[in-house]
Amino acid sequence: MRRTAVIVLAALAVGACERPAEDKPGPALRPEPVVVYASYEDENYLPSLLTGFTRETGIPVTVRHRPEYQIIGEVIANKGAPPADLLLARSVHGAWRAADEGALRPLQSPQVTRSVPGWLRDPDDYWTAIGFSPVRVVCNADRQPDCDAVEAYEDLAKPEFEQRLCLSASSIAVNRTVTAGLIADHGLRQAELIVRGWIANLALPPFETETALLQAVESGTCGVGVVSGLALQDFNRPAVAATWPQPGYFDVVAVGINRHARSPDAARRLAEWLAGPVAQEAQFAAIGLLPVNPSVPAGGLEFPSSNSRHNAAVFGFHEAEAIKLAERARWN
Repeated sequence: MRRTAVIVLAALAVGACERPAEDKPGPALRPEPVVVYASYEDENYLPSLLTGFTRETGIPVTVRHRPEYQIIGEVIANKGAPPADLLLARSVHGAWRAADEGALRPLQSPQVTRSVPGWLRDPDDYWTAIGFSPVRVVCNADRQPDCDAVEAYEDLAKPEFEQRLCLSASSIAVNRTVTAGLIADHGLRQAELIVRGWIANLALPPFETETALLQAVESGTCGVGVVSGLALQDFNRPAVAATWPQPGYFDVVAVGINRHARSPDAARRLAEWLAGPVAQEAQFAAIGLLPVNPSVPAGGLEFPSSNSRHNAAVFGFHEAEAIKLAERARWN
């Protein structure tokens, strides 16, 4: 087991005096808001989405936006008195780390279990994906054969891609995902040889952002590159074509309830709503995040339950090894 935890359940009985018959009930109390910690560049997207939850349940939602590394760090550092009830992580790595550090509590939601396949949930029930994003190989649309030549991520280490491959910084989540997937598939030594082959084939030093990499592919400076599906969706220019090698790697957007959340029941209801059909359809329409609920159509795409190599948790499990591998391979 990669996590060891003791969960103590305590029941507190609170006595209440019976109200005199002549007392009139006071006005109904407004529910406490669920506070969500999230990281989106478009800070209007999530509040707009969550108005649907408030309409259905009457529970208000407050969204606090911070950079991904900051919200994960703060949730872990303040797990005894967390700054939010629900953590929304833009990658499996953040959700995994928060769970591993004891900052999350088990979801314990039969509804989530019914809505989301097991390969998109934490094996210990600390988080669930609410959407996923394939790891894409991209090329210039005028050179579609470059994409067609990539049947597997491992192919990018072959000699024919020398001086044609471009990558973004190894610290970016999509690159940790791919490296962790290679470790899971091939073992540490072989995975490192593959990554060293990538580095040897680079046309340019790694880009600081995925957007900069996509711009270089669009201009023809780079022959092929590796990016997240969300970055490609945000870029959204016809000059860039893409493929998803099969079986493929992917990253997830995941939610988990903070261990000492002030409103854990309301946070659980929000997690269930995000995994339900209304939110799933809205996410796909707004930002192209693929649904985790198999009952929700994804623009004609077949739900890829048989196309993923691993449970999403594998990418978090091997993250520490992936970071060290990138350092040894001089992938900055």
